[in-house]
Amino acid sequence: MKKLKRYMELFKLKQSFLLVLSGIFGYLIAAGIDINWSVLGLFLLASILSVCGTTGINMYFDKDIDAQMFRTMNRPLPTQELDPIEAHAVSLIMTWIGVAIGFMINFWVGVTILIGYIVDAYVYSALLKRRTPLNIVIGAIAGGMPILGGYIAYTGSPDIKGIILSLLIMIWAMLHIWFIAIYYLEDYQKANIPMLPVVIGPVRTAKVSIPISMLMTALIYFLWLIKKATILPVIISTILEIGILVTAIRYIISKDRNIARKIFKFLSPYQVLVLLALYLEHFINLSSII
Repeated sequence: MKKLKRYMELFKLKQSFLLVLSGIFGYLIAAGIDINWSVLGLFLLASILSVCGTTGINMYFDKDIDAQMFRTMNRPLPTQELDPIEAHAVSLIMTWIGVAIGFMINFWVGVTILIGYIVDAYVYSALLKRRTPLNIVIGAIAGGMPILGGYIAYTGSPDIKGIILSLLIMIWAMLHIWFIAIYYLEDYQKANIPMLPVVIGPVRTAKVSIPISMLMTALIYFLWLIKKATILPVIISTILEIGILVTAIRYIISKDRNIARKIFKFLSPYQVLVLLALYLEHFINLSSII
């Protein structure tokens, strides 16, 4: 049981859960009430295996820098509570089984899972993370793949709405990581990881984050303008966006990192509530009320 618990820590279940959840929402947003439970079940299995497996591979590549950072030094690979070679092998097997199941669903689902794995494990973690502040800008592509894969599991191929949903999660992932890096700035400096707050400073990063954050709501507005969404997600996204902007401005003025922490904590429910609104619009029509 102790070893199983360590593997659960290796797979970072809270973060992995959000990615898997975004994939489920991708399917539900596309399907509405027309749910094929067999397909959704297969996609859920593929997502859990591939997301957790890819996370384990990331932890394998990051084990040396994790050992230097207060936030991550007690993870199972830096503490040697799991054998790195074994953990890497288990993670690879899980990931490739997830990829294979994705291709069983349809070609495009397999492609999205494969792209997410390659970008996250090798492009982001192995290649870019230690070299450039653009690391998460490219790495965020992986974060957008689960929701696109879930959407395509129903539609069979990409379309404009699926791509915009993917962009929405990509922007969310960038902001989430940047505000984590603001709060744990000394950790990233100590490990010599060139996250944007380390390179240009935390306050400038927060200023850059404001227009990027506004892009999330702009994407929802665009879906509404092209009649791919109703007014419900527009209202929800706008209200939540105002909360993010006000909190970001408070941080810029006060430079209190506890406020930055509130932003990255708030971004998770932001994601869930906006995606929930995009699903509930299948059942709630506000156009006749407004």
